Amino acid sequence: MWLPSFNAIGGARALRALALAVALGAGLAVSACTLTPVYGDAAAAQQALELRHAAPNDRLEQVFYRALALRVPSGSADTVPEVSVSVSASTSRIGLTTIASPVRDHQVVARAAYTVTRDGETIASGTHTATAGYQTTGQLVADNQARDAAIERAVQQAAQSVRLELLGRLGTP
Repeated sequence: MWLPSFNAIGGARALRALALAVALGAGLAVSACTLTPVYGDAAAAQQALELRHAAPNDRLEQVFYRALALRVPSGSADTVPEVSVSVSASTSRIGLTTIASPVRDHQVVARAAYTVTRDGETIASGTHTATAGYQTTGQLVADNQARDAAIERAVQQAAQSVRLELLGRLGTP
């Protein structure tokens, strides 16, 4: 055996010293490594993309533009492409059950049809949908707030989906 024979006290010390040396060596070996998420904010921030936003026509478009503006800088120059969007949302009841319960499950589907233009020419367009769930309990005010919050979540998710697509199509590394 390559390890010398250890007595009870000396062996424990030597084993601890060996474990410490291995841990320090492994720490030094991986200290030069860095992990960078491929799809995280740091990777997205390296891609240059500026957009001008059209004026919102309703609350859903305002939520969309606000969610998009949080991650994509707004430009004001005439050479910066302008994004315009038409957002709609619909709700439906899901989860049919035979159990009598005041809690009902619902789903919101938000649809965002966008167009990106530069100098009057369309350079990108598409449609994205996103869903969000919510529950109602028969209390009118709480049900309306749950529905409105779910609509906003779905619109924000659609905006993020559009942002990622536009980064892929128009962004420059």
